Amino acid sequence: MLTKRFLDLTASFGADWVNWVLVATSILALAVLLDRLALYLRTPERYPALRAALDASLAGGEVGAALRSVEGDSLVRNVLRAGLRLAARGERDPAAVEQAMLGQLSEERARYEARLAVLTTIGNIAPLIGLLGTVIGIVGAFYVLGKLGTVQASSNSQVMSSIGEALVTTGLGISVAVPAVVAFNALRAHVTARTKLAEALMRTLIANLGRLRPDDGAEG
Repeated sequence: MLTKRFLDLTASFGADWVNWVLVATSILALAVLLDRLALYLRTPERYPALRAALDASLAGGEVGAALRSVEGDSLVRNVLRAGLRLAARGERDPAAVEQAMLGQLSEERARYEARLAVLTTIGNIAPLIGLLGTVIGIVGAFYVLGKLGTVQASSNSQVMSSIGEALVTTGLGISVAVPAVVAFNALRAHVTARTKLAEALMRTLIANLGRLRPDDGAEG
C-alpha cells in the first residue's frame, strides 16, 4: 500500500521539485562564497609592508611602534596585537605571550572559517540529491511503462519526460557540487596561508621579545 502511494506520488509530481532544491542549494553556496570573499577582501594583510614595519620596530625595541605597525583588522594583525598588548604591559615571558597569540589565532581561524562547512556539506550532498531525482524519474518512467505497456509507452511523452528529468537532476547535482567543493578548497587554502603568515611573525615577535623596552606611548 505504501509503495503504491509512493509510486502514485512519483508519477504525479516527478523529479522537478528536486531541481528546485538544487537551485536553492546553489544559491546558498553562492551566498556563503560572497560573504567569505567580502570578509577576506575587507581585511587584506599587505604582508610585505607589515613584515618590514614590524621588523623595524622590533629591531629598535619599540613596543609602541610595533603596536602601530599592526593597526587594522586582519587575521595576522589581530594575532600579533594580542601578543604586543601583553608585552606592552611588561610581560616578557615568551610562553605567556605565545599563548595569548595562539588564543587569538584560534578565534581568528573560527572567524575566517565560519560557514565554510556549508560549502563542503553542499559539495557532499548535492550529487546525492541529484541521484534522488534520478531515482524518482526512473521510477516514474517505469511505473508509467508498466501501466501503459511497451508499445504505448514508447510513444508516450510522460515516459520520455520522466527519463529526461532523471538525467537533468543528475547533471544539475554535479554542477552544484563541483563549484561548492572548489570554493571550499580555495577559501580554506586562503585561511591556511594567512595562518602560516601569522605563525611566522609570531615566532619573530617571540624571538625579539627580550629586546622590547617599556614605552609610555604603547597601547595598554
